Amino acid sequence: MAVYAEFVLSAASPAQLPGDGLPEVALVGRSNVGKSSLINALVQNRKLARTSNTPGRTQTLNYYRIWPEGKPRFGDADSAPAGADRFSLTGTAREAALRAGAFYLVDMPGYGFARVSESQRQKWGRLIENYLVKRGSLCGVVQVVDLRHPPSKDDVAMREWLRHNGRSGPCVATKADKVGRSQWPRHLKVIAQDLALVPVSEPLILFSAESGVGREEVWRWLIEQVKH
Repeated sequence: MAVYAEFVLSAASPAQLPGDGLPEVALVGRSNVGKSSLINALVQNRKLARTSNTPGRTQTLNYYRIWPEGKPRFGDADSAPAGADRFSLTGTAREAALRAGAFYLVDMPGYGFARVSESQRQKWGRLIENYLVKRGSLCGVVQVVDLRHPPSKDDVAMREWLRHNGRSGPCVATKADKVGRSQWPRHLKVIAQDLALVPVSEPLILFSAESGVGREEVWRWLIEQVKH
């Protein structure tokens, strides 16, 4: 059965986060690195997450509820039984979601060269840090980088911060279709070295939203992570 995915909400503060306790996996990366395209490619729905060429477009924590085994029997929010709503599943709906292995992919505000004010950067920083440190249902973090370029100072700082706070996980190198196949090893080597990745606990995954390269590998990691 095909994966079923739905956009749930955009949260600008901790008070707005879902309260159903489903596992969450966050995506962090520079602005315009391709996080939205990664989400769309994983669930094979190009229209789910909005993509943009404008850095800094994502300014909130965007929650996507993912059903790996397909659309739930209780359907969408309009036809859901009592106890199910678009923001937090409760009652029998929550129980069904947990049995089905449902989880959230959380697209976080991009860091780096987004053209926003310093006050907005600080607000994002507080939101991101509080979420990554304090969110109890967060079970994994995926760092997304651009295969075409060496990791930026922000990429390195984020990897070190994640490692320091016990949130280190895989690094997904997107836009592989923009680089010649023969050049993949060289680019991957630079990323692994610059981020000082530990192969076992911090796997480096080559990914292309266009060709699907790396999709199954990312999925395997996600499913393993949310089961723990």
